[in-house]
Amino acid sequence: MADKSPFDLHSPIDWLKWIGRNAKRMLIFILGVSVLLAGVAMLALPGPGLVVIIAGLVILATEFTWAERALDKTSKKAAGAATKVTGNKNGQLALAVSGIGMIVAGVLVAVFFNNFFIVGISIAIAGVIGLGTLHPKVQSWIDEKANIPSG
Repeated sequence: MADKSPFDLHSPIDWLKWIGRNAKRMLIFILGVSVLLAGVAMLALPGPGLVVIIAGLVILATEFTWAERALDKTSKKAAGAATKVTGNKNGQLALAVSGIGMIVAGVLVAVFFNNFFIVGISIAIAGVIGLGTLHPKVQSWIDEKANIPSG
């Protein structure tokens, strides 16, 4: 008698067993890819695209090693880019002004343009995230991710 291949599913019970074994992994994949694609869309649309891409990779990394490797690489590159901006006073000032501007603009869009409420909120959230990168604890975490000694 030949060995059964993993896809040799003949009965409904075999199908249910296979789905049960793989349901969590399939759900993680669908959710992670959805968040990842939303992040990619936010690179062109208003919103914190890179943060959402990283969140999608975090979700996928819970089940897939390729996503964990991509997360490490992406986090390091994002941290390096953030360090270039926040590493000097002019970059910090520009980030603070743009973060506050995005929060104000996002709230105004959300309040005065009901059809664009979600866009306004996502712009405001992006501003909060930008301001959050100025916090000293976040700075040291970014420096650690970018392999830069804190100082």
